[in-house]
Amino acid sequence: MSVDFAGAAVGTAFGELYSLVKEVAKTVAAFHPQLKKIESTLSEMDPIIKKIYYLYEQLDRLKEMDPIKELLDEGKGLVNKCLMIHPVNLYKKYTHSNKLTEYNAAVREKFQIYVPLLAARNDAEMLMKMEEIMGKLSSIYSSQANGGALQTMLEALNNLSVPAAPNFIVGSEVEASLSKLRERLLKEGASVIVLTGPGGCGKTTLLKKLCHDVAIEGKFKDNIMFVPVSKKPNLTDVVQKMYRHNGFKVPEIKSEEDAVHCLQQLLNKIGQNPVLLVLDDVWKESESIVDKFVCDDIKDYKIVVTSRYEFPRFRPVHHLNPLTHDEAVELFLQCATVDDRSMGTPDTKLLSEIVEHCKRLPLVIKVVAKSLRGQHYAFWRKKLNELNDGGSLLDSEVEINTCLRKSLDDMNGDPSIKERFMDLGSFPEDCKIPVTALIDMWVELYRLDPNGLRAFTDLHELVSRNLADLVVTRRDSSDDHESYSSHYYNGHYAQQHDLLRELVIMECDKGEIEKRDRLILELNGNEFPNWWSEQKQQPLSARLVSISTDKTFSTHWPYLELPKAEALVLNFDMQSKTYTLPEFIEKADKLKALIVTNHSFFPAELCNFHVVGANLRRIRFQRVTVPFLSMGNLYLHSLKKISFFMCYISQTSTSNDAKISHAMPNLVELDIDYCDNLVALPDGICEIKPLEKINITNCHNFSTLPAQIGQLTSLEVVRLNSCTSLSLLPDSIRSLQNVKLLDISECQKLSALPYQIGQMVNLDRINMRGCLKLSELPRSIVKLRKLRKVICEKEKAVMWGPLKDTLPSLAISLFEEEPNLAWLE
Repeated sequence: MSVDFAGAAVGTAFGELYSLVKEVAKTVAAFHPQLKKIESTLSEMDPIIKKIYYLYEQLDRLKEMDPIKELLDEGKGLVNKCLMIHPVNLYKKYTHSNKLTEYNAAVREKFQIYVPLLAARNDAEMLMKMEEIMGKLSSIYSSQANGGALQTMLEALNNLSVPAAPNFIVGSEVEASLSKLRERLLKEGASVIVLTGPGGCGKTTLLKKLCHDVAIEGKFKDNIMFVPVSKKPNLTDVVQKMYRHNGFKVPEIKSEEDAVHCLQQLLNKIGQNPVLLVLDDVWKESESIVDKFVCDDIKDYKIVVTSRYEFPRFRPVHHLNPLTHDEAVELFLQCATVDDRSMGTPDTKLLSEIVEHCKRLPLVIKVVAKSLRGQHYAFWRKKLNELNDGGSLLDSEVEINTCLRKSLDDMNGDPSIKERFMDLGSFPEDCKIPVTALIDMWVELYRLDPNGLRAFTDLHELVSRNLADLVVTRRDSSDDHESYSSHYYNGHYAQQHDLLRELVIMECDKGEIEKRDRLILELNGNEFPNWWSEQKQQPLSARLVSISTDKTFSTHWPYLELPKAEALVLNFDMQSKTYTLPEFIEKADKLKALIVTNHSFFPAELCNFHVVGANLRRIRFQRVTVPFLSMGNLYLHSLKKISFFMCYISQTSTSNDAKISHAMPNLVELDIDYCDNLVALPDGICEIKPLEKINITNCHNFSTLPAQIGQLTSLEVVRLNSCTSLSLLPDSIRSLQNVKLLDISECQKLSALPYQIGQMVNLDRINMRGCLKLSELPRSIVKLRKLRKVICEKEKAVMWGPLKDTLPSLAISLFEEEPNLAWLE
């Protein structure tokens, strides 16, 4: 490879990195796949970098290539580290593999915008294209400064990237299927491939593994989209997500015909390169949606459909069979083992019968095995007898549900775990369920500790039993669950397999409507159940009520009498831009938790706000427009926590608006996350004396805290991370003598800490990572005798070094991205 750039620093750095990658790839087998990808990327980037160098030199702007050199130097550090990691250290090997993969993606993303330079035929055309590129870069940097993290979170919630695949998948059938499907996808041409098999056999897991295959990624690159379809597919929503995934402006789509037209336009735009589209979990009645994604104009376009059903019109069809008998037994024993020790040698016949009842399906085996984990074999025999009494083997799906249901009956003497499992059904199929929403619901329903630690522990118990998955989209290093209640789960999401959710719905639908403890309603259009629309229902006994509406819902809410409801979950996906809260909320006197979630792509205005009840203790709004200042006219004297996530917070007020402190005088926690239009808090907030936690995060236009914030003497946590426009902390913050956590991480414009910060005598921890302009500490910092931990980058740590003698308990924690440890489970 030629890397002669006339001695330029970037050329030298590029040549050194490329040579190093080639050499280490030959000698370190543990990271060979990742290093070969980086080598391939660098080969593709070589001509682009030459063009960039040439043009920047012509424009006398070589200084602007410094970020490229920094990126290349970063790569050298990562590749050199490969030589220092022992191959038997699986943890370090795993985390460093991820870093190499992320680095390769970062390099590709960095240079992708310069690709048009290669098509330029002369200097004049090249300069013209460079001007266009610089304009795009300017626009990108501007949008990143104002809303980059919002974009990140939108992508986390709406993206169609391939989910992470497990490192290990059980079953010889899987390897054979991977090989056959890989071969079909690598062939040129357009085709629809159907992967079919019973629910819980591992179809989705297999596709995740396949899409992360080196050869598949090499061919399709960024044109791989993974679309969960589910039982009620929403074509408009999927098309909008596809536009966002591919970096195009998201269109407003008013009809399904319009969605099909926009989809075809998008496919023609991206179809010059191979495209792979996965439609995951397509139901029998949704077969027609597959036709909408077919595009004959693309030369190399593969659609892979996963389904429990075989669609005769589409070929080829690949059947994924259950595990072999021996594989099923091995998986069962792995999941039923305690501390890597099985309890003697189990009866072979007993094991055989149990795994056959599980239909040799991995999901069912894991759930059943973990329900028997650590139990005596006599208990296993008892459960087998119950399964034998559950019905015949004639209906496979019925028996699978029976098998799963009976595995829930015993939860190590803790029926609360089953209750938590059932509550997950309150959220739509294939939905990423915010853990904060679950905590709000569970704290009130089950009288748990208000900080949510017990609720989060219960969720982990569900995960350990394979009854739910936990997805972490971001980890805040300020969160290490200290005793002063800094528990923070805004980047955590739970997910439930569709087979398990079906079980939940079946269980919830048993018995008379009036006597159910949990009511989950999924409305189609304006069709209400007869018992509701005909106004014949008696008062309902449900403590948890969930109502989901689709895009075609547009009617008035019939009355619903909910005298015992303590938690109400409203899920909506509206075609219109407004959503009216139902009037019956006002009469639900025992309602303590209200969770309102807009699942459509664009925000919706929330109407009928006056119905929000006085007994509510927790409210959570997601992706709605809310009149925050006008909420002062409400009566929410029981409210302890209010959360706004990705909301448009209307800050206009009228002369008739009362102070927010009058509406919620007993508020303990205010949580505002990814609300990009928030500029400031109303001054009335500072009159809410019980307020203990203020979390304002990822709000990129938020520029100032109220000058009177020092009046909030009960505050213990002030979390302001990623408020990139915040340039100053008010002097009155020194009066917050109960604050133990101050998180100002990623506040990029913040240039100084308050002069008298030393008066915050109980401050225990400061997170200041990413505070680029913060270059010195105020003298009063030496008075923070209880300061125990500071989180920052290496360059900022030097400011704290001289204080170690004065503050003997202080530990400087150099920031490094926390690894996701879910793979260890």
